[in-house]
Amino acid sequence: MKINLLKTALIGALSLSALVSTSASAHGRWLLPSHTSLSGDKAHYVMIDASISNEIFAPDKAFKPKEKGAEYDDTLLMALAPNGEEVPETIRAYYLKRKSSAAVSLKEEGTYHIAMTQKPMYMTFYKNEEGKRKRVFGKKSEAKLPSNAKDVTTTKVISTVDTFVSRNGTSKPAQLGLGLELSGPTHPNDLFVGEQARFQLLQDGKPAGEGIEVSILKGDTRYRNERGEVKVTTDKNGMFSTTWKEPGLYLIETSNKVKVNEEGVDAGRYALFTTLEVAPE
Repeated sequence: MKINLLKTALIGALSLSALVSTSASAHGRWLLPSHTSLSGDKAHYVMIDASISNEIFAPDKAFKPKEKGAEYDDTLLMALAPNGEEVPETIRAYYLKRKSSAAVSLKEEGTYHIAMTQKPMYMTFYKNEEGKRKRVFGKKSEAKLPSNAKDVTTTKVISTVDTFVSRNGTSKPAQLGLGLELSGPTHPNDLFVGEQARFQLLQDGKPAGEGIEVSILKGDTRYRNERGEVKVTTDKNGMFSTTWKEPGLYLIETSNKVKVNEEGVDAGRYALFTTLEVAPE
């Protein structure tokens, strides 16, 4: 996909823990579609909520608009239509304190790939005079660090936060081609309890490789004591599989180190947060 969007990294402001870990205690970033499958002769709208929270799919912190004080952001979300092109209509995401909400028009038949669009984020880590590890946002050259800061390093993080919605049947989803994302053979809108789903983790459009841990977490964690997180690992082709035990919405989360050739940056990381819906048997 050679569209301007893909020249822009997909990233947002997420908690430190979410950036460097997929642990159960991390704050997740997610998109929550009102529907993942629609049918009918007329074009449909799907509502997309976006938020950051520890209780998955329970909104906590919205994504602030790029323009300070604005009530909405026309650049927070994008959608790739079934024909592979970016949806030309403006997707206006309203800032609602604990979540951002937008309506996306589905005019074509097939599967839409909907994702957040934000620039890469830089974080600088250091140890203070007590030896405790701290972090601030920004590169080390621009971050406000204490005079006695030690072991200063900067990490660049590029995240994908996405989901899939189909109208009048499914089609092969268009790929973002940048960062981490899921691909088949299982279609992301064709998931049923009791069936095995098999996905390929892609990194910059290519198989991500072996040994990457993927977390699979059912939503509505607020209503159970155990989060019930399932972890699987990719094979040499980036493939992983899981068998769904319950219907509902799930957050697929993973991350992977990447090389960064950028002055003042010591490390890089890709992260992925994909929302999927599983139907009953």
